[in-house]
Amino acid sequence: MTTISFPRSLFCAFLLCAASAAPAFSQIELVKVDWEVSKLAGKNRTPFAPVADLRTAPDFKFPDNVRAIVTLRNPTAKPVEGLVLRYALSLRLLKKGAAPEKAFWGVPFLVEEVRVSKVGPSSEKQAKVIRFELQIQLNKLRNSGFAPTALKMDVMLSPRQGDEPAAIMREAIISILPSETAKP
Repeated sequence: MTTISFPRSLFCAFLLCAASAAPAFSQIELVKVDWEVSKLAGKNRTPFAPVADLRTAPDFKFPDNVRAIVTLRNPTAKPVEGLVLRYALSLRLLKKGAAPEKAFWGVPFLVEEVRVSKVGPSSEKQAKVIRFELQIQLNKLRNSGFAPTALKMDVMLSPRQGDEPAAIMREAIISILPSETAKP
């Protein structure tokens, strides 16, 4: 008759589980997205400043540089390295003469990545998204019968095992107004 030693088998199973356990996971969070603009003043540019909306000239000229500041938070006690932010840009369009509620989101016109080397332990870091190609898209709309009413950026951290989707994704929308109706 053979007897199995349960305590010995149980010890071996615990030992195997402990050896194969992954290190504690560090969840990075996308906290917020802020918009900034650097205006053209003669031949020089002003420093970037926060804005509530973008202003275009009637002929869809946008001489300003726009950027988005994405704030990432690492709430853990370990630094996290090698992060990739992916973002997609879309314009909300309105047919000229149509009611504002008839505006619709176009398909994304730009999909890009920004790399973030490291977010320190228990800290926040800001990543700057600077590539928008907004003027190229506005040029394509000229004489189309449609006008842009907003710019949307969908941004997401490249997912890692254990990530909570709500923590790694954000949507940021900024209105696009004609310069004569824009807020001062």
